[in-house]
Amino acid sequence: MIYRRLMEYLNPHMKRFVIALLCMAFFSALNGANMWVIKTIFDKILYSRDMTALYMITLLIPVMFFVKGLAGYGQNYLMYYITQNIIRQLRNELQNKLISLSHDFFVKNSSARLMARVTNDVVALENALFRVPPNLIRDGLTVIVMIGALFYLHWKFALISLIIFPLAAIPLAGFARKMRNASRLGQKQMAEVYASLHEMLTGISIIKAFSQEEREMQRFARENDHYYNTRQQFIRVDARSSPIMEFFGAIAVGFVLWYGAKDVIAGVWTAGSFVAFMTAAFSMYQPLKNFSQTNALLQQAHAGTERIFEILDEKPTVTDAAGATDLAPFKSTIAYENVTFHYPEKKNILSSVSLTIKQGEIIAVVGPSGSGKSTLANLLLRFYDPNEGSVTIDGADIRGVTLSSLRSQMAVVTQEVILFNESIRYNIGYGCPSATDEDITAAAVVANAHAFISRMPKGYDTIIGERGMRLSGGERQRLAIARAILKNPPILILDEATSALDAESEKLVQEAIENLMAHRTVLLIAHRLATVKKANRIVVIDRGRIVEHGTHEQLLGNEGIYSRLHNLQLL
Repeated sequence: MIYRRLMEYLNPHMKRFVIALLCMAFFSALNGANMWVIKTIFDKILYSRDMTALYMITLLIPVMFFVKGLAGYGQNYLMYYITQNIIRQLRNELQNKLISLSHDFFVKNSSARLMARVTNDVVALENALFRVPPNLIRDGLTVIVMIGALFYLHWKFALISLIIFPLAAIPLAGFARKMRNASRLGQKQMAEVYASLHEMLTGISIIKAFSQEEREMQRFARENDHYYNTRQQFIRVDARSSPIMEFFGAIAVGFVLWYGAKDVIAGVWTAGSFVAFMTAAFSMYQPLKNFSQTNALLQQAHAGTERIFEILDEKPTVTDAAGATDLAPFKSTIAYENVTFHYPEKKNILSSVSLTIKQGEIIAVVGPSGSGKSTLANLLLRFYDPNEGSVTIDGADIRGVTLSSLRSQMAVVTQEVILFNESIRYNIGYGCPSATDEDITAAAVVANAHAFISRMPKGYDTIIGERGMRLSGGERQRLAIARAILKNPPILILDEATSALDAESEKLVQEAIENLMAHRTVLLIAHRLATVKKANRIVVIDRGRIVEHGTHEQLLGNEGIYSRLHNLQLL
């Protein structure tokens, strides 16, 4: 099944592949011609002293090796071209598939493990695509040509040799299964090594702040040791295959040497034929040995390709419904209608939640950690679909509209600011690729970001580093706000950051948030009292249910959960 699918990637390059096969055939045929050259040198030149044969062979050898070199070059170039095009297509398909998958897939699979599949597994396939077809076809043809030469030179000895060599295939078949299993385990464990390294790099500041370098070194070494052990399993199996091929090859060669030399001494066989036969037999040795190495490559690629196709076969859980239409511009109401939601095999996160948000209204959602606040935002973005009930915009169930039209009317500012290792201009304009420099600058001004950007050596062209690490926390937040302002959506989802800022930065961020919320419909996952007070209504969620709602003053007077959070200074 896997090989059939890989053939689909090869089909567009079939013309080049056929030419590469012809190059391999020429290469193998010229290897076989060596036997004729050797026989001629011994029998006609050295023994019969035929000068015509000497002139012919002297001229022919450079031509043969020149043509053989061209065939080898053509084979390598074409196979490299085909391999790189297939790998490029696979990487693009993997990236396209990953970016199209639903939010829950990335909750279940770590980014480092997915990176291992896109890199490590693809490299295993790349090595196999480049090396396995030439090894199998060129070496296979070489063996066939040499067998033909053996039968031509002495059919009885050839027949006996061919009875011995296939015995090596019996243990090799068992090794193939073991190598595939060991390779599958090895590639899975390599993903764990990637994950450990990725977590170390992303959490380096915390590791150093808590003096946990030694702990992380031990953790990485532990994962690396696991990978080492799985590789050792593979190597132990792989290492057995070559000696087996050599052993059976030595038996065949020893047999021919003993009986062939006796025939030459007795005058039954010419020295040229004997040397040519032995050369042909030895010429089969390396191709046959290569088969065991090719088998190892094949098993590694098989395991890697299985993991690649697992991703390509993954289906998004949230997609456009059949007949989905574009969402009309938002005009009046967002409604959660008896919404119940839970992750597979988990208890309810939201239970029968009903909430209406009118156009231009700011709704602050507060509650204890894990109460379901962020789930409301995720359902509105349609990262997930509710298990019961519905989410509607202007009366239209969002499951019946296209995802692109739904999300085009929203901007999101998350608690963890996501920025790219690109320029400030790129990051602000990320949600609006057609924005002009003037648009980007205007958004930065409203977000209180223009002043600090202008102080930078390259201004808006400054590269901010991975995840914006060259900026302060407040600067990162203001860039995220500028990005949302530039998009200018009617609906804003704001998961307010809880990171501690100095007084000046907090003031600038708070002003930017107020500018962002102005004249928009806002679902605010609130953590700061100053922002909560700006809301038209406050909704309190506890254990997946709305337990209180009202204004700040009303909820304080109720002396419920909101009042307790306020008094504990959790707001």
